[in-house]
Amino acid sequence: MMRQYQELKARYPGALLVFRLGDFYELFFEDAQIAARELEIVLTSREAGKGRRVPMCGVPHHALNGYLARLIERGYRVAICDQVEDPRKARGLVRREVTRVVTPGTVMDAAMLPAREHQYLAAAVKEGEGTWGLAAADLSTGDFEATQIDGDDAERRLVDEVARLDPREIIVPEGTGGEAPLLLARRPLTKFDAWRFEHGLARQALITHFRVASLDGFGCEDVPAATAAAGALLQYLQQTQLSPLGHLRGLRVYTIDQTLGLDETTRRNLELVRNNRDGTLVHTLLSVLDETVTPMGGRMLREWLMRPLVDVKAIRVRQQAVAAGLDDRVRRRSLRDALRAMPDLSRIVGRIGHGSATARDLVALRSGLDRLPAVREDVARLADARFAELSQAIDPHRATAEHIARAIVDDSPLSIRDGGIIRSGYDAALDELREAASGGKAWIAGLEAHERERTGIRSLRVGFNKIFGYYIEVSNTNQHLVPPDYIRKQTLTGAERYITPEMKDREAAILGAEERMAEMEYELFVALREAIAASSAPLLETARTIAEVDVLLALAEAAERGGYAQPEIVEDPVLEIRSGRHPVVERLLEGERFVPNDLVLDVRDRALLIVTGPNMAGKSTLLRQ
Repeated sequence: MMRQYQELKARYPGALLVFRLGDFYELFFEDAQIAARELEIVLTSREAGKGRRVPMCGVPHHALNGYLARLIERGYRVAICDQVEDPRKARGLVRREVTRVVTPGTVMDAAMLPAREHQYLAAAVKEGEGTWGLAAADLSTGDFEATQIDGDDAERRLVDEVARLDPREIIVPEGTGGEAPLLLARRPLTKFDAWRFEHGLARQALITHFRVASLDGFGCEDVPAATAAAGALLQYLQQTQLSPLGHLRGLRVYTIDQTLGLDETTRRNLELVRNNRDGTLVHTLLSVLDETVTPMGGRMLREWLMRPLVDVKAIRVRQQAVAAGLDDRVRRRSLRDALRAMPDLSRIVGRIGHGSATARDLVALRSGLDRLPAVREDVARLADARFAELSQAIDPHRATAEHIARAIVDDSPLSIRDGGIIRSGYDAALDELREAASGGKAWIAGLEAHERERTGIRSLRVGFNKIFGYYIEVSNTNQHLVPPDYIRKQTLTGAERYITPEMKDREAAILGAEERMAEMEYELFVALREAIAASSAPLLETARTIAEVDVLLALAEAAERGGYAQPEIVEDPVLEIRSGRHPVVERLLEGERFVPNDLVLDVRDRALLIVTGPNMAGKSTLLRQ
C-alpha cells in the first residue's frame, strides 16, 4: 500500500496527496505533518513494514470538503486519490487513482465557492518585448475568455486587468522569468510547463477541445499571445481535473478598450466592490446597487461594475430596459419573486460538464427549467426592446427537463453510487432486477411466520445486517426446538443466529440483484449526465439571459428605492450633474439628509475645478461622485 501511495505521490509533485483508505482520507510522511499543522488535527504514525513507522493523519471521508477548503485557502494544491474499484471485488490491493487535483483556481464544491463572485483561474504569457497574452476561466460556470495586451504600457495594463479579474491562481510558464510584473498583482502563481504555452501546441489543444477546424470563429487567429495563454490554461485544467470539461464550449476573445479602463487604484479608491477598511462588500457601491435575487445575477452585476460600457448605444439600451422595469412595478415584483426560486443554473451546468454533478443537481436543474416558460412570458410583457430580445433568448429546454423528470426521482440520495436515484419505468432491465429483488424480499418477509409455525418457536425472528446478511435468530431457551436443517451463523449472548440452505440461495440472489441495480443506476445516471453536458452551451446561454434579466430588474428596484434619476448620456466632452448624491455616503447617513451637489465640467469651457475647504467639508465625497 505504501508503494502504491509513493507511486501516486510521485506523479503529482507539489501537491498534498489525500489517500482513500476505507472510510478515511489519509496523508503520510511530510504531507501528514503539513496537514496536521494546518488543519490542527492529530499527527499519528503507521507501521510501514520492518518495524518502520511513518507520520500519518486523516479525516473522515464525509468531512473532506471542509478540511479541503482550509488547505486551499492557505494556498495548497491537493490531489485527491480515490478507490476506483469495489474493495469487495478486488484481488489483493484495491486499485486507486488520483481523480482530480484541487487548486485555489479550480475549486468546484459549492460550499467552497463565493456564490455571487466568479472564481477565476488565469494564465499569462509574454510574447516578444511588448505583448502579453492573458486568459481566464471560471471552472464552476464555464466562462472562458482571453485577451492580448500590446504597447509600451502593456505590463501596467496587464496588472490592472489581472486585478479586475481577481483570479485565485495564475498559471505562468516555468523558468521564463516572465512572471515578474504579475508579482505586483499579489495573486498565487503556479509554474506550468513552458512548452505548453507554445503557440502551435496551445492552438491545437483549443481546436481539439472545441472540435473545430480553426479558431477563426472565436477571433483567436490574429492574437497569438491570447491563444497561447488560453491553450495553456485549458491544458492545465485537463491535467488537474481529469474531466472532459464538457461545459467549456466556447472562448470569448476581447480587447481591454471595449470597456472603460479603470486602473486598480481607481477601483480601490472608489470602493466599487470592496471597501478599504476590511476588504468586504460592506459600504461599497455594489452593496447599494445589488438587489439581484439570483447568484447568477449577482455575479453579472459585479462584472458590469468592474467593466463599465463605453458605447453610448449600448448604455442607452440598458437604461431603457431599467426604465421599463421601473415603470412596470407589478410585473417587476412578480418576476423577481419567480427568480428568487431559480437555482444557480450556471454552476449546476458547470458541475454537469465537469462530471461532478449529483442526482440532486439534476433535480435542481429540472426545477429551474420548469420555471422558465412562465418567466419567459412575463419578460416578454415588459414594454422594452431589450426585454423582448431576452424573452426570445430564454430557452426552457423542455426535452432536457422531461428527460430528467422521467429518469431521476425527486428525493434523490446524495450518493450516486448506492442506488435509489432512477425512477421505475425508465429502464426495462433495471425494472426486471428490481422485481427479482422485490420477490426475494417478499419471500424473506414471509419466512418469519412460516418458521414460527414450523418450529413452534414463537419468539423466532428473521433479521438482516450488512455484515452477516439475513439470519434466523433463536433465543437460548428455545435451542432444543431448533430443526436439524438450521446452519449456525453467529453466537450472541442470549441467542444463536442461523441460516438455511434456501435462505442462503435467496440472500445471494437478493444481494446480487441489489449490487447490480446500484451499478446499473450509476451507469444510467452517468449516461444522462453526459447527454446533458453535450447541451452545456445553450444551457449556459439561457443562464446568462436569466442573469441579465435579474440585473436589469435589480437596477430598477435600486432606482426606485434610492430615487435615482436616469442620466442622459451624450458624445460631447461634458459632465453636468445637478443635485448629485453619493449613493454609498447617503446610505451611511442612516436617515440624515445628504446635501446634494452640482458639478459641471466641460472641456470646451471649464475642464478643471479647484475644490477647497476644511476637513469634513466633503471634498472627497464630491470627488468620488
